[in-house]
Amino acid sequence: MKRLLIICLLAGLLPLNVLAREVGKETGLPLPRFVVLKSNKSNLRNGAGIKNAIKWTYLKKGYPMEVVAEFENWRKLKDIDGTEGWINENLITGRRNVVIIGNKFELNLDKYKLKQQEMILLRYPDENSHPIVKVEFGVIGNIKKCDREWCKIKIEEYTGWIKKINLWGVYQEEIIG
Repeated sequence: MKRLLIICLLAGLLPLNVLAREVGKETGLPLPRFVVLKSNKSNLRNGAGIKNAIKWTYLKKGYPMEVVAEFENWRKLKDIDGTEGWINENLITGRRNVVIIGNKFELNLDKYKLKQQEMILLRYPDENSHPIVKVEFGVIGNIKKCDREWCKIKIEEYTGWIKKINLWGVYQEEIIG
């Protein structure tokens, strides 16, 4: 098996970061990884356990969080602002959502009549593609698929493409679907 692994690495069939990624001792899933909150009210605690003080309460179902550690049935999560704490595994799911975080490519705001805190979903993964809808920063979308540079996401009834650098909830090197 070790020999096969070395051959695959030399042939370029496995990216080096696959081997470098840590896995959680409770689930065997990669760490870090993204998940979403299942409830409209989720308490982030100072420690792993119901007796630990509530640090923060999230009031948005579907909000993406990053799992950075595991302990029994508790997951240490990090939010978009870097706040860390513990949530019971029953309050999260592996579904993949993202938050729109900004206009980080040379999008012509005047051309699309965008305000500073807006972004657009495009019909195709191309900066010159037709816009589908304007979205505000902080809006949550569901990931349909991602290539090396773009993600196709769904926000309410709209589905379109947006560059990964404008999203929180997906890693830049991650390919989905």
